[in-house]
Amino acid sequence: MKFLYRPNEARWHKEDAMKKSAYAFVPNQTHFGELCGFADDIVKAGEGFGMHPHQNMEISTIVVQGAQAHKDNTGSEGIIHENCVQTMSAGTGILHSEFNASKTEPFHSYQIWVYPKELNVKPRHEAFTYQPADKLNKICLALSPDRRNNSALINQNAFFSVSQIEKEVTLTYQMNLSGNGVYVHCVSGSIAIDTYNLKAGDALGVYETELFTIKASETTELIFVEVPMHRGVNI
Repeated sequence: MKFLYRPNEARWHKEDAMKKSAYAFVPNQTHFGELCGFADDIVKAGEGFGMHPHQNMEISTIVVQGAQAHKDNTGSEGIIHENCVQTMSAGTGILHSEFNASKTEPFHSYQIWVYPKELNVKPRHEAFTYQPADKLNKICLALSPDRRNNSALINQNAFFSVSQIEKEVTLTYQMNLSGNGVYVHCVSGSIAIDTYNLKAGDALGVYETELFTIKASETTELIFVEVPMHRGVNI
């Protein structure tokens, strides 16, 4: 079993007039396997990004707090809320916008970039919505390459999951695909994996294993991004 430890202070922290962010990876520069972007964004009320392009990238958004309005040139338009994971295949090329849907409250999300399995696919959006009970003391699968367990589709052999673990509860993470690795991000609370103790903002990449255990020191929110490890690790 191998590990990539990424404490909160190792992320690139940035704040401007529109948002406060922390970045764990930079696309086309650093990566954990096929995972190449992991942005923790708190967007101020009414702020966001106007129409801008993407191509040949799988871009997913996990909502923690608030709501985000999105629109693109394929005709897709809507609002995503808490307990929602949205995925977008940029494929041959897409123009989209994303704004905090509230004029008074911040919007907190994680935007996660994964290299696609197939290039130049038709651009599309899809969302997975769950209930809080679906992730309580269990690992709730949100995105997969084959829609298993009613998850949304991602164009990669990747699996995104969310979990809320209560104090002293232990869970086992089993890789969905042999040879994959998983990037475990602690949104809040604290957990132990092997000899590593993670608190809010910390993350641990785990690879070259089929399973591992997680024990919560307090009620903890987690994001799991499981990806193929063909590219190795570059930080």
